[in-house]
Amino acid sequence: MGQAVSSVFSTTPFDQHRLIDTGDLEEARLRTSLVLDPHRLRLTSPGQKIRNQLDVLSCGRLSLLRLTWGAGVSVDPDGLSDYYLLVLPVKGQASFYFDGATLDVTPRTAFIISPGRRFHFTAGEDYEQVLLRLDAQAVHDAWCRLTGHDQAPPICFEAVMPAHAVGWQALAPMLQWVSRCAGQGASQLAGYAALLAQTEILVATTLLLHQPHNMAPHLWPAPPPRAPSAVRMAQTYLLDNLGEDLPVARVAAHCGLSVRRLQALFRDECGQSPLQWLRQQRLEAVRQSLLLQGRRAKVGETAMRFGFSHLGDFSKAYRQAFGETPQQTRDN
Repeated sequence: MGQAVSSVFSTTPFDQHRLIDTGDLEEARLRTSLVLDPHRLRLTSPGQKIRNQLDVLSCGRLSLLRLTWGAGVSVDPDGLSDYYLLVLPVKGQASFYFDGATLDVTPRTAFIISPGRRFHFTAGEDYEQVLLRLDAQAVHDAWCRLTGHDQAPPICFEAVMPAHAVGWQALAPMLQWVSRCAGQGASQLAGYAALLAQTEILVATTLLLHQPHNMAPHLWPAPPPRAPSAVRMAQTYLLDNLGEDLPVARVAAHCGLSVRRLQALFRDECGQSPLQWLRQQRLEAVRQSLLLQGRRAKVGETAMRFGFSHLGDFSKAYRQAFGETPQQTRDN
């Protein structure tokens, strides 16, 4: 598993930037709605006492928030308006509900909620989360920079971001930088205004490149086409006659190609010549046979059965391909 989500914020001075500290449920809902979106808030167990705390640190247009309730709660905001919310659990447990699915939240999994996506969640009394608020405009601008387009389509990210995933590993160092910058006075940050703006774009760009989303296929070139039918025909012919001595001219004739054309197609599609490709398939076949038969196998006979007539050359090629001798493969 990767770095725990909570460790990114272990030194962030949240306590110095407290905006809300209340034991009143309705006050907690109203004041939090001024920072985030309006939402419904209720206790999951009657008789509990809430202790809502909200800390807000700014880093340019990015906002870093820490939010706790001190009681089991149900939170239903319907959806977000014009921003993305990266949910970073610090401790405790919660359950998020997206599109009819239930996702259990732990400090080893982050979530990203996209604008307009319907969700709600329940949290235990010890649940604590850090939130990164990212304007939708930043994702729009990052998309336009990546694609060269003037407009960005609505982008909805896959919600779950496990701590071992590429998206989190790419994002965590930037969150540490945001954590260092957040909450400093405006005079201290004056010299960093341009850098903070770039940080916002970099966070958005990292999400677009590393976190799955509905428009990801449009960011990348189309996958390479499948091998031409002539190459597939040649490969099938070679595999069907794996133990025979097959001159390239015979294979080319079988496919209705010149030798030069067949070799060019193999170089383009496989990065090697037909005979190099054939030798690799033969080596793989020998290896599978030795693994299957074990000590009952005779290395020389097996090699010759798959088209190797020079055992010295075979042994050398085998060791180069697999890092061990044929006898070691057989005896393991």
